[in-house]
Amino acid sequence: MFNTIGIISKPFDPVSKGTADELRIFLKTQGVGVVEGNALIADQADLIIVVGGDGSLLNTARTFVDNNIPILGINLGRLGFLADVSVGHMFDIVSQVLAGKFTKEDRCLLSCQVEQDGRVVHQSAALNDAVINRQDALKMIEFDVYIDDKFVNNQRADGLIITTPTGSTAYALSSGGPIMHPGVNAIGIVSICPHTMSHRPLLVPGGSEVVVRVKDASEGVSVHIDGQESFPILPDQEIRVRQHGSFVHLLHPQDYDYFEIIRSKLHWGSKLS
Repeated sequence: MFNTIGIISKPFDPVSKGTADELRIFLKTQGVGVVEGNALIADQADLIIVVGGDGSLLNTARTFVDNNIPILGINLGRLGFLADVSVGHMFDIVSQVLAGKFTKEDRCLLSCQVEQDGRVVHQSAALNDAVINRQDALKMIEFDVYIDDKFVNNQRADGLIITTPTGSTAYALSSGGPIMHPGVNAIGIVSICPHTMSHRPLLVPGGSEVVVRVKDASEGVSVHIDGQESFPILPDQEIRVRQHGSFVHLLHPQDYDYFEIIRSKLHWGSKLS
């Protein structure tokens, strides 16, 4: 089913590299071609296997989202929400995937761009979230939020998280946001420590456009993408966030159960002892 597989390992990580080498040898015994490097993967691969953690998969998803290549994650990290295949079951699961036995799901991303006077000065995609906060100082920021050109509110808070359903179990969850099933077509807006007793997280339709205008951007405000990329916000700039035009296609084992992942990773619904 898959003739050429791109392998991506975590840079400068000997464990990830060693596991990737084992996987490469296994795939060749199965008669499957293997490529590495972003250019070759984008041009030739019909499946990408990420050997690392969720962070490695997030980076891979952003890099290849517009290439329409499905992604399978081998978990070497701590959590394994996205890269959910254990090393101990790697060969068995990869064999099943090669035989067409897997679960496939599409995950939406956010397109986040910074604009000044109608001109885009920076643009990136996020699988988890776009977070607006200060770079260094432990100091609140003031900002206005607009949705589809309608004013929503003015806030003073430590920052703002704009999240996909995938990212709802990440930073947004720790800030009091709701869990969103990956199949939900929505964007979450979660304030970080808002200076009010009445503010609550907000979910808006997936087709919405969220615009944030920071009132004091001269004091070191940045946008952080999936916790991996960041860029500063200068005075008179605004952040515009909407759903990305392409989806990332994640492959899971055939018996994949989202709610079991939530229970096992977050201990959700566990009985009190």
